[in-house]
Amino acid sequence: MKQIILKYNTQFFFFFLIGISFLPVLPTGVESTLMFSGLLLSFFYFIFEGKKFWNKKKTIQLVFFSSLFLIFSFSLLYTEDFKNGIKFIIRLLPTLLFPLIFLFNKEDTITKDHSRKIINAFCFAVLLALVYLHIVLWNKLYKSETSFWEFRQLIESRIKVHGTYLTMWVGLAVIILIYKIKNEIVVFKNYKKAFLVSLVVVYFFYWQFIIGARMPFFSTIIVCLFILFNTVNKTKTAIFSFLIIAISVFLVLKNDRIGERFKNLKNYNFSFPEGKYEDNYPNISNEQIRNGIYFCSFENIKLEPFFGYGVGDVDAKLQSCYDETFTNTDTYKVIHYNSHNEYLNILLSSGIIGLVLFLFSKIYFLRKAAAQKNYVYISFICYIFLNFCFENILSRHDGVIFYSFFNSLFFFQYNNLNEKSTN
Repeated sequence: MKQIILKYNTQFFFFFLIGISFLPVLPTGVESTLMFSGLLLSFFYFIFEGKKFWNKKKTIQLVFFSSLFLIFSFSLLYTEDFKNGIKFIIRLLPTLLFPLIFLFNKEDTITKDHSRKIINAFCFAVLLALVYLHIVLWNKLYKSETSFWEFRQLIESRIKVHGTYLTMWVGLAVIILIYKIKNEIVVFKNYKKAFLVSLVVVYFFYWQFIIGARMPFFSTIIVCLFILFNTVNKTKTAIFSFLIIAISVFLVLKNDRIGERFKNLKNYNFSFPEGKYEDNYPNISNEQIRNGIYFCSFENIKLEPFFGYGVGDVDAKLQSCYDETFTNTDTYKVIHYNSHNEYLNILLSSGIIGLVLFLFSKIYFLRKAAAQKNYVYISFICYIFLNFCFENILSRHDGVIFYSFFNSLFFFQYNNLNEKSTN
């Protein structure tokens, strides 16, 4: 067994990583099976060979990667609902396990070619998922009588993934492909390939708008603008970018239904839900619901600003505030809402101290990426930071797997994964 693991460790490692990269089309639970299998084999390799490569630097890296896991674990000491807290901690295990899979191995186990194939496989999996949805939902896609929420539910029922996370996956694929377009134009002068990749990006943007999760959509645009501003040959890249945006806008305007989500932003006002949800839900906007969520989040933070309430009690504290504050509606009883902001969730769980420690770890990753001029990784970190502002990304399994996998992959490939290696 020892000889087999030592001989084929790189192949096994790559197999598990390429398998997890197909996250958008994997059945529920398969990615967890792959993760634990990869961890087990990496652990055996560590026992047989990898322990000689372990050093102080790897220990520090593990601490930074598992910062949120450690912060929330500490909050179990003062949380009242210990059982619920344990469930949340277990959900965060990938933030610890994925880094361990890499750290148990030698630094050069995954080559530049491996990295390229892994991220290409992810983009291909996203394309497969969207083409599948386009085929099975064709009859509903272009019928305006199907409301936004009805269509969103159809999407989620087909692929068993929340729309926000699907939009995030599509967004990361867009960012990766934008780097590919940039390389094809600036480095390889391959305009034909750049044009073909641009068509895929347009299709991805179209589906981001269709799904209607606005923050991942806007985050994608912001990060793509960052990429374009860091382009050497701005003129040629700008032409391709203009074509991508123009075609995307044209396709979006052909669908009347999806505009309703963005019209709500134009007519935004600070108000709260009113009336019985079952009778009045067409008049209750997402913005009104979020107003109530953020109001109660800040009210609770004021009471325990330094250490929070512990990871197990956050939802109960929010629900108590909803019940006491919004007595003229049952909106927050029909559906239970979390803080819808990762930073607020950390403040509620572990206070200002926990948030500062968490942000410090993220700054560590950002500085490492900047030092190595790994713009793909910088873009990923910025993309995640933006999405944290409006969703509890790390409160769902899909979000934790997505974040932990790519954060580990990009970090440990900083010597290989750069602009020229994303082709």
